[in-house]
Amino acid sequence: MGKSLPQLLSYLSSQQTTMVDQLHQFCKINSGSTHLSGLERMHNTLKTVFMPIADECHSHALPPVSTINMQGHTTLQRCGDLLFIQKRPDLKRRVLLSGHMDTVYGANHPFQTLTQLTENHLNGPGVADMKGGLIVMLHALSAFEQSPYAKNVGWDVVINADEEIGSPASSAFFNEITPNYEAALVYEPAMNISGTIAKNRKGSGKLTIIATGIAAHAGRSFNEGQNAICFLAEAVSKIHALNGQKEGVTINVGLIAGGEALNVVPDKAVAKLDVRISHPDDENWVRENIANIVLCMQREGYTLSIHGDFSRPVKRVNPATERLFARIKRQGLSLGLTLDWQDSGGCCDGNNLAQHGLAVIDTLGVRGGDIHSQNEFILLDSLIERASLSLLILMDIAQNKGDL
Repeated sequence: MGKSLPQLLSYLSSQQTTMVDQLHQFCKINSGSTHLSGLERMHNTLKTVFMPIADECHSHALPPVSTINMQGHTTLQRCGDLLFIQKRPDLKRRVLLSGHMDTVYGANHPFQTLTQLTENHLNGPGVADMKGGLIVMLHALSAFEQSPYAKNVGWDVVINADEEIGSPASSAFFNEITPNYEAALVYEPAMNISGTIAKNRKGSGKLTIIATGIAAHAGRSFNEGQNAICFLAEAVSKIHALNGQKEGVTINVGLIAGGEALNVVPDKAVAKLDVRISHPDDENWVRENIANIVLCMQREGYTLSIHGDFSRPVKRVNPATERLFARIKRQGLSLGLTLDWQDSGGCCDGNNLAQHGLAVIDTLGVRGGDIHSQNEFILLDSLIERASLSLLILMDIAQNKGDL
């Protein structure tokens, strides 16, 4: 018959030690977005822990993606394999649970170890974003499979390995499968230690600017050279000045490189921009203004070229998402949680899922903070709390057909 809700919640409460042990196991594996061997280890570890509750586990090698490196050369980048896990694949009623195995901390990053700050605070790479979220997902599904309602709905889990770099390889997979689901639950960390859910999200673009000049010996023929670094610096200063001119748009000059030797006038320089937008038409505004800057800076001996795209669409909550959040809020109250949501400047795979009109809640992972820094931490009591919340969400969806 399956276990009752009190029995399932008691079961989850008994899993705290297991969850924390798994968190240590996961976070000791470096799975930076470009560390392919580490991602392979993480992939296999996740496959092992999900297999006991799954019907099918598939590994998908994704095609390499074209990118421009800091030398201005176009290269092909291979991303880690995607893990696709299915339960009751023949059922038409389906829910998608999504997460990512990659982190922002590469193999050579100094932040590699875990530190217990207090009994409830654990500091470590990926503890919140989002290996803690993967554990929440795993245990919520494990409990759900013991409920009498599990047979009513099928679920799929997607865990990609390129989310932290914008999901350039896996976004096509999301686009392909999205029509199959009633709702998507994404396990990014909560917005803050109170457990706030993300509402609307900004979209983002990753642009690269390549400046070229003319190389020359810095001593013998300095005046014959055209300094690409200085030309690029002028361009990015003008681009930076666009900030504040349109509400909700920010342009961050995040990386810059150029030159080969101190005594050579550099003939190439590269800058990378992270652009955040609040409305879809903001993309045109950004592109037009950067194009105008390039046009106005035309001069003999120099070139400027812009590359890249906007891979994360703006996420605006739709009526289906609003209804799903209302249901989640009610489920939270039954656990003694008062849930709220607020807009976020960050992006995630929820952006890509929501563009298809799907009901998406994308911060159902753990409570913690300081993500993408060496101070990243998790509140360990949120593992059971958020797993319990997800269990209630899954049971609610399984019992109430067509309410989204």
